[in-house]
Amino acid sequence: MHNKYTFTINQKMILFVFIFFGIPFLLLGFYWYNTSTQIIENYVIRFSQQMIQQMNDHLDSYFKELEKETSPFLTSPLVKNFLNTDPNDIYDQYLWNRRINNELFLNLVSGRTDVTNLSIVAKNGTAVSSNQDASSISAYKKYANQSIKGKNFNIVGIRFLNSNPVLTITRNLIDPVTYKSVGMLIIDLNYRDLSKMIGQIKLGQSDQLWVTDSIGNIIYHPDQQSWGKPLADEFPDYPKLSGSGFYIDSSHGEKKLVLYDSFASTGWQLTDRIPLKELNGDLSRLNQLTFFIGILLFILAVIVIFSFSLSLTYPITILRRLMKRAELGDLEVRAPATHNHSEINGLYWSFNKMVSEIKRLLEVVQHAELKEKEMELKQMESKLLLLQSQINPHFMYNSLEVVNSYAIEAGIKPISKMVNAIAKLLRFNLGELKKPVSLAEEFEHLLTYLGIQKERYGNLTLDINVDDEVLRKVETVRLSLQPVVENAFKHGYEKHGLKSKYIGVSGRLEKNAYVLTIKDAGKGMETQTKEMLNTLFKGMTNHQIVSESRFLHGQSIGLWNVHSRLRLTFGEPFGLNICESDANGTVMDIMLPRGDIDV
Repeated sequence: MHNKYTFTINQKMILFVFIFFGIPFLLLGFYWYNTSTQIIENYVIRFSQQMIQQMNDHLDSYFKELEKETSPFLTSPLVKNFLNTDPNDIYDQYLWNRRINNELFLNLVSGRTDVTNLSIVAKNGTAVSSNQDASSISAYKKYANQSIKGKNFNIVGIRFLNSNPVLTITRNLIDPVTYKSVGMLIIDLNYRDLSKMIGQIKLGQSDQLWVTDSIGNIIYHPDQQSWGKPLADEFPDYPKLSGSGFYIDSSHGEKKLVLYDSFASTGWQLTDRIPLKELNGDLSRLNQLTFFIGILLFILAVIVIFSFSLSLTYPITILRRLMKRAELGDLEVRAPATHNHSEINGLYWSFNKMVSEIKRLLEVVQHAELKEKEMELKQMESKLLLLQSQINPHFMYNSLEVVNSYAIEAGIKPISKMVNAIAKLLRFNLGELKKPVSLAEEFEHLLTYLGIQKERYGNLTLDINVDDEVLRKVETVRLSLQPVVENAFKHGYEKHGLKSKYIGVSGRLEKNAYVLTIKDAGKGMETQTKEMLNTLFKGMTNHQIVSESRFLHGQSIGLWNVHSRLRLTFGEPFGLNICESDANGTVMDIMLPRGDIDV
């Protein structure tokens, strides 16, 4: 059992390199790429977490420092005296208000540009403010119940003073005797400065950073219009997180890193959502570049190996093609000559020597066959000459002339016509066989023969369609048409007991030939016989003549004799070809050289 497909040496070498080098390299490269990408992502995440933690620590330090700087307000005698002032004593309030502004507020406000306003509000409704803000009392009422138990530094959120956002921080003022709240210190920070501090955390070009307080209100967002508003109302698609951590979000197609952290001192929750490709873009590109360089090196290695393999297999492929051509009969092929002393050059030299020797031997055989063919033709000519010599032309002509005279005297014109036709046939048949004749002469001889057959078969229909001018310009061999038509009468009609009823002869010009087509309406030959004859007609060349003895048993000696003389006289591809042969009759072509006929 033969394999349907076998690999060439070149393909085997490529397959070997791919299996033992390519696949391991690709697997290792894939593992290295994934591992390095994961390491890069982890590094970026840790770096981002450190950035956020640094901001967390910075804000914690910021608020602790502010808490430390405002702690003296809680124990200041001025504040205690102000809290105990009679709310109806306006002058006394004015004095304490002035002293607190000059001695307490001024020191803090002048040292910190981020403090917008300081207010002290007593429980009895009196208030003092660094910028005479009248909203401190309403702020006290709003924030009095928001203080976290156990804490005296409460970041209560964002509000607006004169259309400017401020971050409000409250500190309860406690009576040291009763330990009850007797007022509140309200600190309003310039939130634009604080937001710039938070906005410095820029981990990517298109990251989304937001900060919320403990109740979910927005402390920071790039959209300033959302400050102080509930996150759930403004951005319902934002995740609501608590504590610290990170995760990769792929819900919207693009991988994004979500980092979140809580501020211990404020209770705030910071969340940053950054496209992962912006964080590890440069490192990832370097990683990809390294991977692609590896792939490129592998491809170059394959190309080098393929080129080396091709240098070995290409000469063998050339030799194989040359051997195939020689196998098909082309003995003019030669392998290219090289001047090196490689094994391939030795094969080329041996191949050329072998083909030359085969060609020489074939020429010897062909020469012998030609000699044999010439002998056979001479034997055939000798037989015909012997037959001609046995017939005394003058005796035959005189005898036919006597018969013709009797027919004329008796007034029997058909007999006279038949005798003249027979004499004409005899005269043409005894002519020189080797000398070519015009197709017009041969056709005239055929018409004479058909005239005799017409007298024999009264119902015979003749269908003649030829150009007389063309017939005079085309050459053929003597007795090339009449034997073919006679074969149609003998094997198409008489052999099968049928009455001869139709003979058709037509001619046509083709590119390099003039073709006569002869048709009959008798019973054709068997398919096997037809194919055998056509195969022999086509296979015969000037160097391959089949002996006529092979056809004696097939009753095709007449056809073969005509074909042999046409082929020997005019060469390939001229001769006979059986186009059709079945129960409806036989169609046969006689191909002749067209000569100098102009279309």
